[in-house]
Amino acid sequence: MNLFQPQIQQVSLWAMLGAGLMAFVSPCVLPMLPVYALYLMGGTEDAQKPSAATLIKRCLGLTLGFMLLYVLMGAGAGLLGSALKNADRGTLNIISGALMILFGLRMLEIFRLPALHLPAGLSLQGRRMNGFFGSFLFGLVMAISFTSCLTPLLANALVMAASQDGATMWTGVAHLAVFSLGLCIPMLACMLLYQWLKGMIGWLRTHQQLIRRIGGGLMILYGLYLILSALL
Repeated sequence: MNLFQPQIQQVSLWAMLGAGLMAFVSPCVLPMLPVYALYLMGGTEDAQKPSAATLIKRCLGLTLGFMLLYVLMGAGAGLLGSALKNADRGTLNIISGALMILFGLRMLEIFRLPALHLPAGLSLQGRRMNGFFGSFLFGLVMAISFTSCLTPLLANALVMAASQDGATMWTGVAHLAVFSLGLCIPMLACMLLYQWLKGMIGWLRTHQQLIRRIGGGLMILYGLYLILSALL
């Protein structure tokens, strides 16, 4: 009798949320918050503060654009998991757990993975949020640019989405949507309230390395949890 399997689905959603929050304090997001806040508010320091309606449109557009890339990745991971539904579940859990341990070790900087580079032309330089569509494109470009330093966390999220028992395209979408929200919601909150949260952001930046190591350790523990779920 497998004592772990009933809890894996619920734990994986919490792990997705935690991975998104961990991504928020990554080197590609947290140090750039003043820049992103500037874009959200109009693009220049002396720009007139946008109206509430304009700000809501920009936030909504940015969120949807930001989530689009990761949700599509999640759909692909879910389809892959569905294709493997007839494979031995214990073997898949062992493979998934081993990959998560690998990504956790990468978060601990035990070794390095080759860096991904932003394609030419997909830069945040010169981008502006002019209404919903402009902020949607801005969010999409942000998501693409983040993949370079979110590789361990994002790959871990995709492995979890693909390895779920009964995985489908929609379970993959749901898992990566939770990951995206875990990253996007605190990022938006800090962008909107940047003037009042400078102290907290400074503390997170100072302790960024410690937070990454805690996240790496949690990844390794979850990988071991999956392996044990297959063996017991």
